[in-house]
Amino acid sequence: MDEPSSLPQRPPQENETRRGGVEISGGEVRAARDFVAGDVNVAGDSISGQTVTVQRGFSAQDVQRIALIVGGLVFLTALVFFALGAVASAAVVATLNRPLREGSSLDAARSMQEKIRQLNSLQSGQRFQVQFSEDEVSSYFRFILGPQLGISNGKARLMSSPGQIAIGGNLDRLGGIPFAAQINVTTTQTPLQLESAWLKVLPTPEGSSVGYVSATGVAQDLTRQLNAALFGRVQFREIGQNGGGSGAQPVTGANLILLGVAK
Repeated sequence: MDEPSSLPQRPPQENETRRGGVEISGGEVRAARDFVAGDVNVAGDSISGQTVTVQRGFSAQDVQRIALIVGGLVFLTALVFFALGAVASAAVVATLNRPLREGSSLDAARSMQEKIRQLNSLQSGQRFQVQFSEDEVSSYFRFILGPQLGISNGKARLMSSPGQIAIGGNLDRLGGIPFAAQINVTTTQTPLQLESAWLKVLPTPEGSSVGYVSATGVAQDLTRQLNAALFGRVQFREIGQNGGGSGAQPVTGANLILLGVAK
């Protein structure tokens, strides 16, 4: 009896599920670490002329190391930022903490207010000379000008160079955050100009410049407000200062002397 002939092999169907291996018939395949674990072995001619890329992800140790490096850079940047602010604001903050000779008073504030009123009532082209004491400047800023600008606990001091004034206080519109600034009296068309400004963002002891950061760029509108409230109708020709010391020494009791002309 003849032996039965072998049955023909049935070709695999396209939709038949394969139990092992990965068959790649074309295109570019990229397998991340979550998809392919271990090694990838390619044997035979299953892949021809194609590209297989296996990408390795970050381990937990890698992520931790990167986080530590980034955190360290942020800390160093903040440290440098605050150090620069402390150095730059030191002279102004120290000047603001110098006591006045007689202290702030409403009488001194009203005296300066009257002098400003007289200046702004001059006829155009009329020359003048006016003198303000440090007590008058600080009192006027504390009791009259400061509240108009939304500043409480305001104070002002004359600095060692004629025409330089340090001002400070608390900004009510920013929750009472302390600030310090230097204002310069000039002979330009804009008599008062903001030189520098700082905000105190760290709760350091009073009188310390540590914790101040530069805010000059966002405080330029202060120049317009000061000139509109004080010397919008005059231009100074000479700026002087007498009394209270010389050079870089404290100027307690000094007087600011201004000569100019009405616009």
